[in-house]
Formats: sequence, C-alpha cells, structure tokens
Amino acid sequence: MVISALPDLLAFQRQVRLTGDLKAQLARASHEAVTGRYDDITAAVNGAVGETLLLQKALDDIDQDTRINALSSARLSLISTSVHSVRDAVDGLAAQGLVALTTGDSFSLDTVAVQAEANLRSAMAVLNTSHGNRRLFAGDATDKLPLATTDILLADLGAILTGSPTPAAVAIALDTYFNDPAGGFATNIYQGGSADAAPAYLADGSRIQFGVRADNQAIRDTLRGLSIMALAGQSGHSITSSSFKDIFKQGTNLVETGNNALIKLEASIGVFQGLVEDSTARQSEERLTINIALNSMIERDQYDAAAELKRLETQVESSYLITARLASLHLSNFLR
Repeated sequence: MVISALPDLLAFQRQVRLTGDLKAQLARASHEAVTGRYDDITAAVNGAVGETLLLQKALDDIDQDTRINALSSARLSLISTSVHSVRDAVDGLAAQGLVALTTGDSFSLDTVAVQAEANLRSAMAVLNTSHGNRRLFAGDATDKLPLATTDILLADLGAILTGSPTPAAVAIALDTYFNDPAGGFATNIYQGGSADAAPAYLADGSRIQFGVRADNQAIRDTLRGLSIMALAGQSGHSITSSSFKDIFKQGTNLVETGNNALIKLEASIGVFQGLVEDSTARQSEERLTINIALNSMIERDQYDAAAELKRLETQVESSYLITARLASLHLSNFLR
C-alpha cells in the first residue's frame, strides 16, 4: 500500500494561506484603529465614492491655499519688519541733529553725522533682505540685490556736495540724483526691477500685492536725508554758517518726511497682512466643516476597530499554533 503525504501538505498550505489572510485583516484593523477611518472607502460609503472624492479635493484645495497664505504671510511679515527697521534708523535722529545744529557744537554734529552714516548703512542692508532666494525689495527682479553698496551712494553724494556752491544748488542736484529716472539713484544705486513683484491670490480672489520696492519715494527720501546728515560736513561751509545749516536742515526735513511716509507704508502692508489672516481663519473653519462631513461617511469607530483587532490577534495566534502542529506531523510519530 502506498501512503501519500499530499492531504497533509494541502492542509498545511491552506492553513498558511488562512494565516496570511488573518495577518492582512489584522494590519487593516490596526490601521483603522489608529486613523479612525475605514481603509476600504468604497465599501464604507456603499459605492458613493464621488461625494467623498469631492470632499477630499476640497480639503486638498484648502491645504494648497493655506500653504500660499503661509508663504504670503511670511513675506509680508518680513517686508513689514524691514520697513519698520528702516524707520527705526531715522527715529529721533532729526531732532537730535537739530539740537546739535542749534548749539553749534562741532562734536555733537560729528556724532550725529557718524550716527546718520551708520543708520544709512543699516537701512540699505535691511532693504537687501531676502526671503529664501527672493529679494523682497527688488520688484520683479527678485534674483537681484535691490541696492548697490552704501559706499557708492556716499561717494556720489559727496561729489555733489563738494561741487555745489550753494544750498539751493545742492538741493537741485540731489533732487535730480534721487528723483530723475535718469538720475544717479536709478542708474547707480537701485538695481531691482521697474515693475512690482508678482502678486499672490487668496482663495476668495483677493490680490496680495508685494509692491514695496527699494526705489519707493519714502525710502528714497529717507536715504537722501540720512546721506545729507552724514555728509553735510563735506560741503565746505563752516558749521556756523547759514549755508551749512540750510544743507543740514535739508537732511533733517527729508528724514522726517521719509519717516512719516514709512509709517503709511507700514500701514498699507498691514492691510494685506489682515487679509491673509482673515483668509487663513476662514480656511480653518472650512476645513473643520468639511472634515466633519467626510468623517461622517468614512469614519470607523475606534473602539469597534480595537475590539476587532483583539479578536483577530487571537485568531492569528490560534492559526500559528495549528500551522505549527501541522508542520510537525510525521508518519513515524504514529508507527510503533
């Protein structure tokens, strides 16, 4: 008689497959217990997949808009901080300069001049700020430094002060330098684009404009005022002369004008920041509402999933035990 081991082998293989199926169910139940959602969405919604896909797409769109808002918010915050830093560079300096001018104290005037130059360098460095690889004050030329070095500006203006015999001539020459499209500031100092940086758009269609360039009039007036206060001593006039005082006052007046304009500039940036914050808040509310709707369709009761997980663990353990016993069956164990 021929004895075949085939039935035992088939039983063993069936048990192995059963164990594999149980392990797959165990992994599914474990994932559902953790996520609180069914793995098989189609079965959970009885085939109504279209509605769940629409809800999921809405969530994806909100996530995309949120990322855009976060990027816009970061840029606006850095722009606002930079403008505020430039304003800090002139805060109180005009009053300090006028006090020194009134007393006619050369030491005080020299101190103000040194401070004005230091603040000028600081302001120009701040205006070259970047966010990632994007220069924030360079307009649409975001890959370029918006401003040349402070030394170039001081050299240009020093030559103007030295070569202009009267305060009126200084004012005319500096006005041409800073405000003429073909003047020195446009050709030698400002290196950014002539157009504003591309705007960002919020989910409701609102446009966020990044329109503060380093050639903004408020910034030009501020840099011009600081430069005059720093270089007035190079005009060749005695500090007690009316000509020196007139030139120096040009600087203090421009610093005050620039400071007031920078305040308005900060306020305009704040308006855009408020729009972004409001949009982000609305998106958070929308995300919550859509998540509630989506979860009502595909949510898995986590206690139920945990109970199933426990049951499957017991079954897998039993299956392992049976498989091990089948694997250890040999005819020789029963032949005596």
